[in-house]
Amino acid sequence: MVKICCIGAGYVGGPTMAVIALKCPEIEVAVVDIATPRINAWNSDHLPIYEPGLDDVVKKCRGKNLFFSTDVEKHVAEANIVFVSVNTPTKTQGLGAGEAADLTYWESAARMIADVSKSDKIVVEKSTVPVKTAEAIERILTHNRKGINFTILSNPEFLAEGTAIKDLFNPDRVLIGGRETPESQKAIHALRDVYAHWVPLDRILCTNLWSADYQSLLPMLSWHRGSLCNAMSALCEAPVLM
Repeated sequence: MVKICCIGAGYVGGPTMAVIALKCPEIEVAVVDIATPRINAWNSDHLPIYEPGLDDVVKKCRGKNLFFSTDVEKHVAEANIVFVSVNTPTKTQGLGAGEAADLTYWESAARMIADVSKSDKIVVEKSTVPVKTAEAIERILTHNRKGINFTILSNPEFLAEGTAIKDLFNPDRVLIGGRETPESQKAIHALRDVYAHWVPLDRILCTNLWSADYQSLLPMLSWHRGSLCNAMSALCEAPVLM
């Protein structure tokens, strides 16, 4: 049986894994998080986030092939595919403070995966992160692999609040990025086969790591561009003080 583990039970990880569990009943899916109150909420009748349709999806799968747990190391060790969907807040101190993404949680997750793994794994980047983050995580895993092979993939999310389940059921596209090596291509096909349970193959786009990382930032870059244009327009229309 294929086993998937997602580190991070937040807005991206929870709904995405619930839909994968619903669409792939033969795959065991575990969502793990160190925040006990959050996991308790996922195991209750009052989920920690609200999305139309999410309750129904979770109730159909939870306890069957969908599990929410704080036993992070156990489920990571057992998984074939590990999604990492942890927070990437803006740095508050040091170089890049107020601008750059803080990858502390991502780096900690990578080290933990390397420490507890006893078999080869596909590690999937599922957070919105800077370009080339996958390469940095790959270096951490490679340095600590202890004879275990880790294949890094980028699988950015394009969910919109309020329509997340609808977006997951019928995505415009699913993007998977990896290296152009035999091992990475095999991993890409394995992840593609998961999504192919319900997503047409022509909507599953396979590319390289850099391109996938970059595409994950495009919605944010578009928002920034719009904000910049609005700001410049307001500045140009402001009265000139003589």
